[in-house]
Amino acid sequence: MDQSVQDKWWPRKAEKLYGQQSATLDGGSSLYYSEHHPNGHLVNPGATANRPYTNGVVKSRFLNGPPEQLLCPTENIVSSTGNYASTSSLLADQRTNTQSTDDLTGTTIKRHKVRQRDRKPLAICKFITGFPKTAFGVFLSFHIAFVVATAILFLVNYDILPLEFEQFPLFLTEDDSNSRDKAWDNKDNATGKIRRITVDQVLPTWPRAFSIDALELIYEIEDGNVFTKEILQTIKDIEDDIMKISQYQTSFCQVDSSGNCIKPTSILRYFDGTYKSIDPIFDDPMFDNVANVVYEAATNIATKVDFVYFLSNESVIDREVAMAKLTRSSLPLGWPLNGTGTSEEKRTSVENFLTGTVQPKLEEVITSKKEKLDLIYTSGLLFSRSARTEGLGDLVFAIGSLGFIFCFIWFQTRSLWITGWAVLSIVTSFFGGNLIYRVVLGYAYFGFFHVLSIFIILGIGADDIFVFYDNWRATGHEHYPSLAHRLSDCYRRAMGTMFVTSFTTMAAFMASAITPLLPIRTFGIFSGLLVVVNYLTVVTFLPTVVILYHLHFKGRCCCCNRRQTNSRQEKDDKPRADHLHYCQSSNRKVVKKRNIIVRFFKTHYFRFVTHQVARWFVLLVFLGVFAMLLYYVTLLEVDDERYRIFTSDHNLGKAQDRQIRSFRPNDNDRFVQVYLVWGLGKRNFSECHYSDYKCAGTHVWDDVFNLNSPLAQKAMKDFCIRLRNLSSEEVEHLKIRRDVITGDLQVACFMENLDIYLQKEENKTVYSNETNLEIPLTETKMLNFMRQRRNIYNTSMLSDSFYRYFDVGVSFWLTNGYTFSGTDDYRLYNDLIGEWEEEPYTKEVNGIKGAYYGTRLRYVAAKVNLTLNTGRLGYPTGLPVMNSWEDFMDTELQKMPPELRGGFQLTHETWHVLKVQENLVNTAVTGIIIGIALVLVVLVIATQNFLVGFLATLTIAIVTTCVVGVIPMAGWKLGVLTSMNLCLVVGLAVDYVVHLAQGYQLSLCSDRKGRLRDTLEHVGISILSGATTTLGASVFMMFSKIQFYVQFGIFIFSVVGFSMVFSLGFFSTVLGIIGPENSTGSIVALFRRWFTARRDNDLDCYTCDGKGYITSSSQMQVTTQNGSGSSTLSIPRPRIYTVEMQGNGSAITNGIPNGKY
Repeated sequence: MDQSVQDKWWPRKAEKLYGQQSATLDGGSSLYYSEHHPNGHLVNPGATANRPYTNGVVKSRFLNGPPEQLLCPTENIVSSTGNYASTSSLLADQRTNTQSTDDLTGTTIKRHKVRQRDRKPLAICKFITGFPKTAFGVFLSFHIAFVVATAILFLVNYDILPLEFEQFPLFLTEDDSNSRDKAWDNKDNATGKIRRITVDQVLPTWPRAFSIDALELIYEIEDGNVFTKEILQTIKDIEDDIMKISQYQTSFCQVDSSGNCIKPTSILRYFDGTYKSIDPIFDDPMFDNVANVVYEAATNIATKVDFVYFLSNESVIDREVAMAKLTRSSLPLGWPLNGTGTSEEKRTSVENFLTGTVQPKLEEVITSKKEKLDLIYTSGLLFSRSARTEGLGDLVFAIGSLGFIFCFIWFQTRSLWITGWAVLSIVTSFFGGNLIYRVVLGYAYFGFFHVLSIFIILGIGADDIFVFYDNWRATGHEHYPSLAHRLSDCYRRAMGTMFVTSFTTMAAFMASAITPLLPIRTFGIFSGLLVVVNYLTVVTFLPTVVILYHLHFKGRCCCCNRRQTNSRQEKDDKPRADHLHYCQSSNRKVVKKRNIIVRFFKTHYFRFVTHQVARWFVLLVFLGVFAMLLYYVTLLEVDDERYRIFTSDHNLGKAQDRQIRSFRPNDNDRFVQVYLVWGLGKRNFSECHYSDYKCAGTHVWDDVFNLNSPLAQKAMKDFCIRLRNLSSEEVEHLKIRRDVITGDLQVACFMENLDIYLQKEENKTVYSNETNLEIPLTETKMLNFMRQRRNIYNTSMLSDSFYRYFDVGVSFWLTNGYTFSGTDDYRLYNDLIGEWEEEPYTKEVNGIKGAYYGTRLRYVAAKVNLTLNTGRLGYPTGLPVMNSWEDFMDTELQKMPPELRGGFQLTHETWHVLKVQENLVNTAVTGIIIGIALVLVVLVIATQNFLVGFLATLTIAIVTTCVVGVIPMAGWKLGVLTSMNLCLVVGLAVDYVVHLAQGYQLSLCSDRKGRLRDTLEHVGISILSGATTTLGASVFMMFSKIQFYVQFGIFIFSVVGFSMVFSLGFFSTVLGIIGPENSTGSIVALFRRWFTARRDNDLDCYTCDGKGYITSSSQMQVTTQNGSGSSTLSIPRPRIYTVEMQGNGSAITNGIPNGKY
C-alpha cells in the first residue's frame, strides 16, 4: 500500500477507537477491505468451510468508529453453500430475502448477532462493569433511602401510612346524589340552629342508660325447626349464660332506671310473661304451648309488627304448626360506661369485652353444637374490630407470597445473593412508591385495595427479575468483546420487553385515576407508582447485583468460599483479556448447555404447536374453552346487594348474609326512605382535599326558599294532599310502602298535620271568635293570634319589616304551644323541619328560657318509606325508582311558586350507592374497551407490526372474555368488587402476550416458524417463571377471611392463568399458522414504501449515514477466487479502495488504486 494512504488511514484512529491493530488468521486466502459510506467493513470471501487458515496476518483499520462487524472463523459463519459468508450476504437485509427453516443458523442471523454484540456499550453498563462495587453501593443507597425516609417520617408522627379499614369511601363527590345526601346529613351543623327539646325528651342521667351496640345472635337449624321446646330451651340457656357474665352485669349491659339489665330482644319474651298483660298465653316458661304462643304473637295487633323481627322467610305459622329454620335475638350493650376516660377508650373497652369475653363463650357453643343448632353472631363493634384486625392480619399471606416468590427465584437463579437482593428491591419499591404517593402527591388514604397492590407488585417484580436474568443467562451462550458489551446486549433485550409490559400495566392502573371513586382512583395511582418504581429498580439495581455475582460469587456455595461444580449452573467466564476480541479464541468450542425448559420450548413444544395436525387440535380446544366462557358471560348479572367484607364461610359473613336474605321484612330493616326537601342547597366540596374522604364540605342554603306567602303555603299543602292520595299505579311505580296495620301509605308531610293542630287550637276558649288559624297563615291572622297569647309573645317588639308569621305558627305547633310536651307530630316532624335564629327578629318567649319565636324556617321536608330494602337492592332495580322520584319531583315543582322550585328529592346514601354501582360497572366495561384499544396501539408500536399487534390484542381480548366468564361460573355477580377487578384485567393480561409478540418481531429469522422457535426459546421460560410466581402469590390470598382478598386472589389467578395458557398455547399456535413473514405487516416497511424512494432490490446499509440503504445502481459485481474456483457477488460499490493483504490468493481490481502491503 502507498505509504501516504497508510499514514492517512491506518492504525492511529483504529488503535484509539477499538484498541487492536492486527489479528492473525490461519489460511492462505486474500482478505479485502472496502471503505464505503464512509465506515469500514472487513470480509473474507475466499476460504472454504472448515478449512484452517495458515500464514496470514491482517491489519485492520477503521475510520469513524468500531467496525460494523468483525467476521471470524471462531463463529463458524457459513453460507448455505458451505462457503464462508460473502460480502453481499453480510450486507443484505435478512428480512428482504426469503430464508427457509433449515437455514435458521445461516449467515444473515449470525451477521445480525455479531452486529448486536459489537454495538457500543451503554454508558450505565460501562459504569456498572467498570466499577461494580461502586455502582452496587450507589443504587443500593436509593433503596436504603426509601426505608430510612419512611422510618423518619413515622418517628416524627407523620401519617406515612394512613390506614383505613373501617370505612370504604366509595363516593361520587360531585354527583347530585352525594351532594344532596351530604347536605341533608349535615343540615343541623350550621350555627344558629334552634334546638327543640320536650319534657319527655329529657335524657336519662344514669350510666349505661343508652345502647352503643347490640349483640345479635342468629339461631339456625338447616332442614329443621327452631320453634320446638328443645331448641327454645337451648336458646334460653345460651342467652342466660351471656346474661350471667359478671362483667356484662356490672359494666356493659344496658340498664333501666332501676339499675337492672334490660332483657334481650328475643322470642323468649313471648314465653316468660313479659307480654302477659296483652294476653295470658304469653306466659309459658316451660315452652309447652309453642305453636299457639307463636301464632298469637304473629297475629295479635299489639305484637305482630314487632314479632316479624323473629321470623325467617320460609317460616310457617298457624294454630297447629310453628316452623322456621332461623330466629334471632339481640342483647343491648350500655352506654355511656362508668368511670373516667375518653369516649374512644370506653368504646375500645366494649370491643375488648366482646372479643375477649363474649366471643370465646359463643365459640364454645358453636363447637359443642347443641341440638344440632348453628349459632351465628354479630355486632357493629365486633364487625369493625374484626375488619381492622383481620384486614391487617391477612398481611401475613403477603409474607407467605413473598416467601414463595423468594424460594422460586432462588430455585431459578440458584443464587442466594441474587435472590436476596432482588426480593429486597421488590419490598423497598413499596416504600419508594408509598413516599411518592403519600408525600409528593399528598394522598391520605390507604385501604383494603392498597393492600392488594402488595400482592400485585410481588408478581410483577418477580416477572421483571426473570425477564432480566433469563436474558442475562441467554447472553452467556454468546461471545462478547467485553463484559460491558454483554451487559449492554442483555440490557437492550430485557429493557424493551420490561418497558412495554410495565408501561401497559401501569397505564391500566393509572387509567383508574379517571374515576371519581377515591378507593379505586388511589389504588390505581398507588399500584401504577409501584410498577414504575419496580421497573426502575430492576433496570438499575439488579444489573449491579448480577455483575457482582458474576465477578465474585459465581460458582461458590452460599455459606463458604469453596467453588462448587454444578453441571446445571451456567459456566460464564470471568473477564479476561480475550474478552476484548473473541476472534483470538478461535480454537475454543462453545460447550454450554441450555436450560432444560429452554430446550423444551425450542424443540418439543415448538414441534407440537407447529405440527400439521396438532396445531388445529390446539386451536379447537382453545376456541371451545372460549365459547364456553363466552356463554357464561351472557349469564352475568348485576349484584343486588352492597359489597361484603367477609367471606361466606366467616361467622360475620354468614351473619351479614342471613340479615339480608333470610328474614322477613320488618321495621328493624333498613328500608329506603325518600326525603323531599326544600330550603337546602347542594353541599359544596370545592375546598376539600382530593383524598380527604372525611371532609364534609361547606353548607349551602337556598335563600330563595320561603313559606310565608299564601301562594307558597297553599302549594305545599296541595303537594302533601297529593302525596297521600297517589293512585295505585303511582304507588307501585314509586314503590311506596303501606302500613302493616292500617294500609295507609307511609308518608310524613307536615302541612296537613299543622293545619289540623292549628284549627284545634283556634277552637279553644282562650281565643276570640275572630281567631282564624286556617292555612294560609297571613300577617293579619297571626298578629291577632299572638296578641291573644301575651304570655308567650310580645308583639310590640316586632319590627315593621318582620314578615315570617308562618314560621311563628310552625314553632308554636312543634313545641305544643311552648309547653314542650312530646306529641306524635313532634316525634315525626322535629327532624324534618329546621329553624334558625335571625337577627334582629328572633325573640325569647316570655318567661321561658331557651324558647324562641320570630325564627327563620331554613328547611322543611316530607318523608316517604319505600318497599325497597337497602341490603338487597341493586342499581338495575333501584335506579329506575330513583328516576321515577326525580321525574315526580320535577313535575310537582313546576306547579309551585318560584320560592319553592329549589326543592329536590334524596335518600340517605341509597341513590348514591346505586349510582356508585352503576359507575363501577360502566367503568369496568369502558375500562376494558379503552384498555384493549390502548393495548392495540401500544403493541403495534412496540412490535412495529400491524399483524402481530392485532393478533396479540385479539388474544388479550379473548383472555379478558374468559376472565369475565369466570364471574358467573364462580357464582358471583357483577358487584363492587368484581367491577373493580375488571378495571385491571387488561393491564394484568397483557404481560405474557407482549413477551411473545416482541420476541417474535425481534427474531432474526424471516419465516414464521423460525421466528416462533426463536421466540419460544428466548421468552418461554420467562413467561413460565413469571406466571408461576404470580399464580403462587395469588394462591395465598385465597386463604384470607376478607372477601376482597379472596375474590382478588381468584381473579389474579384466573387472569394470569388464562394469560399464560392462551399466550403460550393459542397465540403461539396462531403465530405458527398466520404469523407475518419477512416484512409483512411491518410499519417500517410501510413507511419506507410510502415516504422514501427505496426499492425492493436495494440493500440495507448498517454503517452509512444518510438514507440507511444502498441503491441498486450503487452496487457492483465482484469475482472472488480461491483454490477451489471463483464466484460472482453483488456488493456496494466501494468509495475509497480495495486492498490485497498478505496471502497467496489473487486480488481483484475495481478501478480504485490498490497495492501490496
